Amino acid sequence: MFAQKLRVTLVAGGVEIPAPQAWLDQFFMRDFTGSSAFDETLVGGDGELEAGCGVSALEARDQFEKWLRGRRMIAAEAEVVVAAKGKTFMNADERR
Repeated sequence: MFAQKLRVTLVAGGVEIPAPQAWLDQFFMRDFTGSSAFDETLVGGDGELEAGCGVSALEARDQFEKWLRGRRMIAAEAEVVVAAKGKTFMNADERR
């Protein structure tokens, strides 16, 4: 049982879709980030991620988007959105 239930979506051109389970598995089931906190994650399906208390949803969003962009898996205008219990974590400009 994990403390956080996160929803991970991709937004481009006004369309929001759940992040594919395969992408979430590749990123969160391997330690691409160097952060041991991501060891406390479990992918539940497309757009679904459960995480322990040590996992920052904001950091997960930032690292996952960086990984996707580095592999050119999302378009330049696309962004990753992570939502948890009424909080939404988007890009740096929208955090202010």
